[in-house]
Amino acid sequence: MAKNEESNIEDSVKNLMWCDEVIVADTGSTDNTKEVARKLGASVISLPFAGFGKTRNMIVEKIQADWIICFDADEICTEELAAELKKEIALGRFQAFRAPRQTFLLGKPIKHSGWYPDLRHPVAFRKDCAKYDERNVHEALIVKGNIKTLDNRFFHYSNKTLLSYISKSIRYADMGARELAKRRGKKITRFTAVSHGVLRFLRHYFLKLGFLDGWPGLVIAATASYGTFVKYALAIEYQKEVNEN
Repeated sequence: MAKNEESNIEDSVKNLMWCDEVIVADTGSTDNTKEVARKLGASVISLPFAGFGKTRNMIVEKIQADWIICFDADEICTEELAAELKKEIALGRFQAFRAPRQTFLLGKPIKHSGWYPDLRHPVAFRKDCAKYDERNVHEALIVKGNIKTLDNRFFHYSNKTLLSYISKSIRYADMGARELAKRRGKKITRFTAVSHGVLRFLRHYFLKLGFLDGWPGLVIAATASYGTFVKYALAIEYQKEVNEN
């Protein structure tokens, strides 16, 4: 899945050319993402963005394959992980595979801060055994069967600049706030916003050893704290709208 990933899409596609087909699902790019992907030999489909979970399911439905290898446009599948995936899929013992994700921020690999190992939703799964939940953000893959965690990692280059990281945090906070506001019976207060924000900083910087990541670790903890506060603050406003309607 990609939108305005012109600067990332080439490396992402090239490192997946070992697959039978590479599909880039564009959700409204205004740059040259689609053109670059096509020149590299990838198939390109276009569809509207309807939240991360729902959009991923729409993409999966369009793919005619027994196994789906799933990476985002700002993620790079390493040669070691590709070899491990091919071997494990051929053995046929599991229905899905996770792999540790190594994220970079300010040009440095993050080794702590709750970011590594980041075992996000599986990087490979049998199409007939898996489906994403339909959350707007932080979606999960629901797998019917066994999941194995692989040894080799992949790289994540989602934040080329500090501004892009902070902006992304605010976008995710807004989507998360709208999810929270829909939950009936969950009262969100100003104290909730403040306490969750403070706890998020303590979690990333101390509990998850973010201080060992130096300046990037402090940036992660502070941005996560602010983003969490904004999410709950916005949820208070959105909850009022939901209750009024």
